[in-house]
Amino acid sequence: MQRITACTMDCGDACSLLVDTDAQTVRGNPAHPFTKGFCCRKGARYFDRINAQERITAPLIREGGSFRETGWDEALTLVADRLDAARDVPESILHVRGHGYRGLLGQASSIFFRALGSSTTYGSVCDDTGITASIRDFGVLHHNDPEDILNASRIINWGRDMTRCSVHQLALVKRARKNGTEVLTISPGGDGTPEFSDRNILIRPGTDRFLAAAVLKLYLESGELNPWVITRTANWPALRGLVDGLDLSELCAACEVTPKDVETVFDWYADTGNAATVIGWGLQRHEFGGQSVRFIDAVAMLSGNVGVSGGGAYFNVSSGRNLGTWGPLVSGFDEHGTRRELLVHDLGREVRRADPPVDFVWVDGHNIVNQVPDCLGVAEALRKPFLVCVDGFMNDTALVADVILPPAFMFEREDVLGSFVHNFVNHCAPVSEPRGQCRSDFDILTDLGLRLADPVRLPDAETCLRQGLKGTAISLDELREHGFAKADHPPIAFRNLEFGHPDGLYRFPEALTPEPGRDPDYPLQLLTLVSGRYIHSQIPESVQGNYPTVWISKANPAFAALNPAMDAYLVTPAGAMRVQVDTDDTLHPRAVVIRRGGWMKFGYTANVLIEPRTTDMGHGCAYYSQECRLENR
Repeated sequence: MQRITACTMDCGDACSLLVDTDAQTVRGNPAHPFTKGFCCRKGARYFDRINAQERITAPLIREGGSFRETGWDEALTLVADRLDAARDVPESILHVRGHGYRGLLGQASSIFFRALGSSTTYGSVCDDTGITASIRDFGVLHHNDPEDILNASRIINWGRDMTRCSVHQLALVKRARKNGTEVLTISPGGDGTPEFSDRNILIRPGTDRFLAAAVLKLYLESGELNPWVITRTANWPALRGLVDGLDLSELCAACEVTPKDVETVFDWYADTGNAATVIGWGLQRHEFGGQSVRFIDAVAMLSGNVGVSGGGAYFNVSSGRNLGTWGPLVSGFDEHGTRRELLVHDLGREVRRADPPVDFVWVDGHNIVNQVPDCLGVAEALRKPFLVCVDGFMNDTALVADVILPPAFMFEREDVLGSFVHNFVNHCAPVSEPRGQCRSDFDILTDLGLRLADPVRLPDAETCLRQGLKGTAISLDELREHGFAKADHPPIAFRNLEFGHPDGLYRFPEALTPEPGRDPDYPLQLLTLVSGRYIHSQIPESVQGNYPTVWISKANPAFAALNPAMDAYLVTPAGAMRVQVDTDDTLHPRAVVIRRGGWMKFGYTANVLIEPRTTDMGHGCAYYSQECRLENR
């Protein structure tokens, strides 16, 4: 029998799904207006993950250099004792939470450890740089309804790989093309965009801000400025003065495009009809990624393509904007209380220098050792405190844990969640029983809280779900019956050019930072791009054999220099790893691409070679600013 549930993985498409537990099949819900009856292959084969032979299905406790299975009573008693011992110094407790699963009940660990006053992390390994940039421009995180892109005359895609990370947005773009909409993609390549683009412009990785500034310069020179648009901005003279002082040829050189390419982008924005702008998540993972987002937003704004149907700048909406929190129902929870924060993408160094020291760590929803830079340093730092890892596989983080608690997976637990792309709230119904002794994270924390000397009491799950929907027009009963509901948001963001800042006006960027100089010993740029087969590090152990593959263009200087008969190594100032080299001639000659998520224990993660860097805003991780080279050894 098919049942309606939903995907809770870290993906903005947030699909509503039809699951047949007898046939072990997953497909998109045809009744859902965004999912439209199909889902990506990551969701379609989710039963492979549920049924994986290597899945951990009972609590594990470290004894010496190995783990032994135990029951929940022994495991949680041990964890409670260690947590009680650390509570006298709340800062000595560190909570690390990722987005490996999402939802209202998925808030449980964040609420639990906030109530304890523990340390937490700040910064972002995902999209906070672009989010911060968008809020600085528009005053709030919002964009047109995804379906409105069908009304665009032209779509300018600044580097979003829809083939691997946003298949439903790709379906909308393909529908638009059938209706006559043209698509221009600007990217460093390696993202499958030629498949759905009428024109591609190859750009040096991380330099989109210079191309956008060059387009703004052509706007100033053309005089094609809408006075109404200008009046709806707070700092037009600052942007005009900045752009007037820029040299077009220098801007082109900085991003390695031709003046003709700049004219092409200008024409696509300036032509009759409306142009929609789609901003990729990858371009904000560079050191000045925030500036790139802001200058692209500025082009969309100045060209008159904001606040109109068929236009808009699509980056993100907040997946939580249609949901509340049940945290205030928990004693000790203070949403605005101050806590010690450690920078997530420099966690190894942060833990080593923490004062007071970190004595207890709880990690859930995050293969943190694998997913941040300086993996070896993070693993070493986390071996000292008592570490509890909530995970179903013996990944790089679980390997350094003292206790591993096996969670119920998607389809095995109930939750309610939103999307950071569309405006629907989905119900994730439990459609199968958890394997073995696996329990939902919510149940684990409920049990743990009651075992503490000074208990932390969580409300029951039903109360939490209803509280999280309180104040919305969506009811839990409606969600359980239909599987989803649409939240009420205007289909056109910022209509009448009314923005989220207190004065209602748009903000332009006021600075353009030059690209840092390159180390001649590391002339290439490492891009750890999203995989189409797996989400982040949720990769089966069985496919991580041999050596990871990197892709380069035949125009890359390393291609001619490498001897295919010898071993190839990817090298950065942080170290070297053996790789296989393949070619992709859609790539920029400076780019070296490796697909993200491989595990360190198999020699598959490039994060061991990536140095911690922080982006220009939002405390993001500048993964893609890592310089590298390829060589034989």
